[in-house]
Amino acid sequence: MLNETIKNLRKQNNLTQEQLAEKLNVSRQAITKWESGAGQPDIGNLKAIAQVFDISYDQLLSDGDVTGRDNVSRTEFDVFGESDFEISCDCVKELNITAGDFEKIAVEIRTDLPDKAYHLAKVRLENGRGNDLAVVKIRPDKKYVREETGKPMTKQEAKQYLTVNVILPLAFADKIELSGDAEILTIHDFAEPKHIEFDGKAHIVNIRSAKGHLELNSGTDMEIRYDGSMEQLDVNQLNAVSNLYLTKDARVNVYNKGRSCDLVFDGYENVPDAAHQVELNGRKTELTVRSE
Repeated sequence: MLNETIKNLRKQNNLTQEQLAEKLNVSRQAITKWESGAGQPDIGNLKAIAQVFDISYDQLLSDGDVTGRDNVSRTEFDVFGESDFEISCDCVKELNITAGDFEKIAVEIRTDLPDKAYHLAKVRLENGRGNDLAVVKIRPDKKYVREETGKPMTKQEAKQYLTVNVILPLAFADKIELSGDAEILTIHDFAEPKHIEFDGKAHIVNIRSAKGHLELNSGTDMEIRYDGSMEQLDVNQLNAVSNLYLTKDARVNVYNKGRSCDLVFDGYENVPDAAHQVELNGRKTELTVRSE
């Protein structure tokens, strides 16, 4: 299993959890979570782990039994020229969006469940009018049956086991529109400025090493973890209570343009003249800004 692989590699290289966390620029709690099997690293962290231990990405996944045919599906689509991308992802635990240096859209569906459970979800691509639409949906005709009960898993239960990684071609991606329902949304490693918009539900949002403008449109309470890398981040919410956690080296100006919205600073010293901005919009929302 991947959690055992990470633990074994760390110990073989005589690293503590704190030392590995420092090399990966993540928290020690994240390492503990990965090694215990309580969570899995996203595709960006997987690549970083492989680099730290001087093995290939494929070797890491193979050793960790993550790319076994039973629990991973990877679909690739060719892209011809610059495009706007619309990504729709229905009801998953984790949705990871990143950029690659190739001329394809790649969509990976991973699950912790056995017995070809990746068939719970399907990927479809529709081309038209300059847009490439990748749709990931939980299949109503395929349900995982729990061995212990003999009963099929509900859509909400299946959601807790599904992770979707989307890799977009950096050179061709112009505007990126995301929609869906994810427990965790991660947007990372965009080396060129992009306009990204998310509409849907996301309870935990991670943003790191990404350039450009991101709009988060969500009616749910959010925990946003942000390194301040984007020129503009818009938090657009209605009747929500959310937290924005900024990394200790982030320098951003956070300001309120919403209606009946409250902006609270708790441990973060705002930088009004900063080049990078965070704008609170919407109605009747409270956003508390903290420093991690």
